[in-house]
Amino acid sequence: MHNQPDFERSDADILAGLKLSYAVSYDKPIKDVSEDDNSGSGSVALSRNGGKPLLEARTDAKKFYARADFKELGELARLGDKSGDSTAGAAAMESLARKADELPASMGNVKSGLKGEWVVIDPETFSEGASAEDNKVDAKTQKQVLDAVQKSLGANAKFKDAGKKDGVDHVKVTVPARATAKDITNSLKPVANQLGDRFDRMTDDVKDVPDKDITVDVAISDGMVSGLTFDIAEFDEKVKAELPLTLDIKGNDSKIDLPSGAKPLTPQDLMGAAMFAQRDQLGAAAEPATMHA
Repeated sequence: MHNQPDFERSDADILAGLKLSYAVSYDKPIKDVSEDDNSGSGSVALSRNGGKPLLEARTDAKKFYARADFKELGELARLGDKSGDSTAGAAAMESLARKADELPASMGNVKSGLKGEWVVIDPETFSEGASAEDNKVDAKTQKQVLDAVQKSLGANAKFKDAGKKDGVDHVKVTVPARATAKDITNSLKPVANQLGDRFDRMTDDVKDVPDKDITVDVAISDGMVSGLTFDIAEFDEKVKAELPLTLDIKGNDSKIDLPSGAKPLTPQDLMGAAMFAQRDQLGAAAEPATMHA
């Protein structure tokens, strides 16, 4: 059992009830997809206890679609917060969702988003004059990064046959976390200039990597990786309980449907929503306190 006062059974129940689904799709076989291919689409969804998604996003090479249940997200933030730091944010999300109908007609698209309907964003309208190419790592550097990671993992990882379970082969892969992270960052020094701030952040983050072995259970079905399971608690020295996380990997020919009728959001829309939220919070703070006998 976990013996830390800041982690309770309810926290474990919250984590156990969450499901994150991620998918990518291309109009060609994966083996034919190049590094700069923009013909793909992707989706991600976060759900709780098997219910409808709390947060869902889909994208193609040009647009970003999203919808969210702000009331449920606020409730989730409140349940998982022990310090009270996220209480204000949760309350703001819930308040916006409740008062969506109070928004002026000119903010109809924002109202749709607050009610959990699909909205669509054109990333170019949020670029503020900066090109996406400015932050893009060229194909040659990407390959060098990938090679460095593969080399470091290959040199530090230990593999152990874990037998079969339900007809699926399992292999245990163990790596010394901090040593491997240091090895990777050292291997990337030749491309530090190309990576810019990314390299500096990686170097700074190494100190936060636990100085312990991390083991991943790799499931292999029909010669393909079908799942990864690892203990999240291994990344926190203070956590004593096991918090297993399983990533199921499935391949199929399904395409990702992009929502039709999604309402477009602009930077002006989001600024207006932020001002509305700020006005609402200031109004609540200004209300006189009510005394009770």
